[in-house]
This record gives sequence, structure tokens and C-alpha cells, in this order.
Amino acid sequence: MDVTPSQLPHREFYNILISAVAPRPIAWVSSISASGQPNLAPFSFFNAVCAEPPLLAFAPGMRSPKKSPAAGEPAGEPKDTLRNIRETKEFVISVVTYELAEAMNLTSGEYDASINEFEVGKLAPAPSKVVRPARVAESPVSFECKLHQILDFNPSPEGGSLVIGEIVSIHVDDRHLKEGRIDRNSLDLIGRMGGMQYTRTTQRFEIVRPKVE
Repeated sequence: MDVTPSQLPHREFYNILISAVAPRPIAWVSSISASGQPNLAPFSFFNAVCAEPPLLAFAPGMRSPKKSPAAGEPAGEPKDTLRNIRETKEFVISVVTYELAEAMNLTSGEYDASINEFEVGKLAPAPSKVVRPARVAESPVSFECKLHQILDFNPSPEGGSLVIGEIVSIHVDDRHLKEGRIDRNSLDLIGRMGGMQYTRTTQRFEIVRPKVE
């Protein structure tokens, strides 16, 4: 098969994309609305993008509208996470371990904005040091972020935005520290594959980079 994205229906292209670009780390993003309503949702279009300045980025997609949009209105609706970050300019990204996979999945539902997903997932919100949104207390590593930039691509239900945040504080559970550094082997992280599939990152191997004279 050799095709261009424009030759494929959106669903077929999307299935190729998420099946081949994998495993993808999961950003468990906690945010808060301007009125103070907490929100927690996972996103697998996520990664670290820069060390100086320290930046993380994730890409929330758009929701299909509950009612048909009027002429001139966007075809999609922003998810609660994106709307909250536009309002407050703050968020927290917590990493997801195998132990937390079921709770993470529970928080992925398209709930009404009045629903607190910390309660849905039976998770403990822990106060952050710098920003207002709480972090997931059960997560071994959390990054408090201030909004750096939002890039909007496509307002349709097939589109989305890229949210870039600057890390302003990091929480690491002391149980995952070894000689002052994160013990990578103690982090039983999961990644998103295609469809309903996930993977654990416990099967690892090392490769030494070549030295070029």
C-alpha cells in the first residue's frame, strides 16, 4: 500500500497513524476551569519537546458537537481540558503506570464539564506547588506546567490543537529515586497502541550509541 492521507477516509488514515506511531506515552492532564471545576483526562498524542526551556506538549482533539453547528460556527467543540487551559493558563501532566491503567481509562470518558474525573477514577488529588490544578497523588511523576503556547490546527471533529507547556515544578515519588535520580526500572509505565491496545514498558534493552571520531 502506498497512499497519501488525502486519498483515505479520515478513519482509515487515523487507524494507520495510531497503529504505526506507537507506543505513545500518555499525558494524564489535570486542569481547572475559571470557576474552579477540576478536570482530569488522558491524551496519547504527547511527548517532551525541549529541555531548555523545559517544554512538554500534548494534542487534544476536538469533540463532535452535541447539536448541529450554525452557519459559520466551528464543526467541533473543544474538550474541557483545552478550554480550561485557555482560561487559566495552567495544567499538570502526571505519568501513567500499569497499576493506574484502569483508573486512567475511567477518566477518558466524554463526561459533562460538571463531572470531577478524580472522583470517577477514585483518585486522590494532591495539591500542586506552583499551579492551581491538583496532580494525581498516585502517579509517581507529575509535571506542573504554565501555558507556553497553543497551536490550533483544525476546528473540525477530526482536528485538534497542540498545547505546549513550560514545566515549573516536578514531583517525583521518593520510592522511585535511587541515588538522587529516577530509577527508570521502577517505573512500570504504559504506552498507547492502536485501538484499545496498550503496552507495558517493563521489557527493556540497552544499546550503546556509536562513537564517531
